[in-house]
Amino acid sequence: MVDHGQANVSGVKHRLSAGQATVVLIVVGAAIRVFVAASIGLWNDESYAFSWARHVSLSYYDHPPMTAWLVALMMHLTGDVGPLVIRLPFILLFAGTTWLCFVLGRRLFGAWSGFHAALLMNLSPVFTLSTATCLLPDGPLMFFLLACVWLLTKVLLAPAPRRPLALWVGVGVTFGLAMLSKYLAAFLMFGAGVFLLTRPDRRRWLAHAGPYVAVLAAAAVFSPVLIWNWQHDWVSFRWQTSRGQWSGLRPQWLLLNIGGQAAWLLPWIWGPLVWQLWVCFRAGPADGKRWLIAWLAVGPIVVFTAVSAWARIGTLFHWQMPGYILLFLPLGDAVRRGLERGRALARWWLILAAVFTATAIAGVGSHAVTGWVKSLAPHWPPGKFGSLPDPTVEMLDYTPLPEALAQRGLLGRKDTFAFTNRWFIAGKVDYALKGRLEVLCLNQKDARAYAFFHRQEDWLGKDGILVGPRQYLEDPRGTYGPYFDQIIPMGEVEVRRFGRVEIVLCIYLCRNYRTPFPMPYR
Repeated sequence: MVDHGQANVSGVKHRLSAGQATVVLIVVGAAIRVFVAASIGLWNDESYAFSWARHVSLSYYDHPPMTAWLVALMMHLTGDVGPLVIRLPFILLFAGTTWLCFVLGRRLFGAWSGFHAALLMNLSPVFTLSTATCLLPDGPLMFFLLACVWLLTKVLLAPAPRRPLALWVGVGVTFGLAMLSKYLAAFLMFGAGVFLLTRPDRRRWLAHAGPYVAVLAAAAVFSPVLIWNWQHDWVSFRWQTSRGQWSGLRPQWLLLNIGGQAAWLLPWIWGPLVWQLWVCFRAGPADGKRWLIAWLAVGPIVVFTAVSAWARIGTLFHWQMPGYILLFLPLGDAVRRGLERGRALARWWLILAAVFTATAIAGVGSHAVTGWVKSLAPHWPPGKFGSLPDPTVEMLDYTPLPEALAQRGLLGRKDTFAFTNRWFIAGKVDYALKGRLEVLCLNQKDARAYAFFHRQEDWLGKDGILVGPRQYLEDPRGTYGPYFDQIIPMGEVEVRRFGRVEIVLCIYLCRNYRTPFPMPYR
């Protein structure tokens, strides 16, 4: 195995080293993502995260604050709120994630194993699109998670690491930063703990100050979330843990979740990843590298797959990804060995995976911008593929909304606020208005973070502008009539994509907010 310089894989001498090839992968990937980020609108969750960033806080109802902090910092530095600007930190973080995947693979299995691990991660849609481009908690989570694992390998796998206490402090800080990104990082602590307990030659660390210093460092970094939750009756932790409540055994939910994981990763990559989890466990404690990967990876994969059999976690197939990202490391080594042995299957598998991913990105991305697929059937209703929803409609920003409100004399008034009845619509409205009006979500059951951004009493006596897609505003007078003096329809706004109407927004002027709307959680 050659770690540096040129290498001979499958009988072909490479002009680039593995490190240089990884740099090319990072540059090409970042260039593509910059183009995509500038071309398409924000997903619902991204618009929602934009709202967090407009209300900087120690933490938030459904997530820790790292995503909001990054977006808020970028908006402050640039004075801009365009899609590329607020997505750029996440594109840069994924460049770092790709490099960390490479250096981790290089440390554990060799340089070309690291390159193939990074390449395969970039060929998986959930990582190369969602994690790598969107302003979502998964981007910083994956970066800090791999940084933490890199430090763990230096301290747990080395016979006698230099400056172990400093390494343990680094482990604690990076783990704390991962926890500031998403609570799923907690599985790292579980995996590292089991590894220490099941390797007799590593149990000595339990008598060392390092692990305990790491816990203190992590707690200090994570303290903003703890303080916010203490101030709010631990509501975020209570909500997250409630999502796994028993709803009766549903095998179809389990199958849907497994199928979703396979689709997000691509079935021909997901299958080998699952196999590598088995290979790593089969290797046993004697193979320290694979044993560590196995325990660090297994937690989120097994727990959330099992929970999907009885809990309504819907299409949240990405919850298992903090485990899968680590399995790219042994998979990259398996691919490297296959190529070195001249196996045509490994070479063609890589080529076809790359072609499929590139084609899928081009197809989905171009449809998201132009809606070209619907030209095949012009009679399809707005937002639909026949009777099925078109998921790319979610990426359409409510761009015509500010002008429509201005034409009705509703924009720029100090005695007015905007509101809607769904948290994901509130995010779209907030991003469209970009701070020109405050946006509330008045929903008695599920207002998410909007329940904590404002006090309802501060808006009494002012006028509200109710905005939302037609299909979500079922009965505005029945829902909001008791809280306003008068609700007046103000017409509709069409959101178009290349001339085709995709979303119809309804606008209502609600005069004199006289009684606070009952909000959840408090």
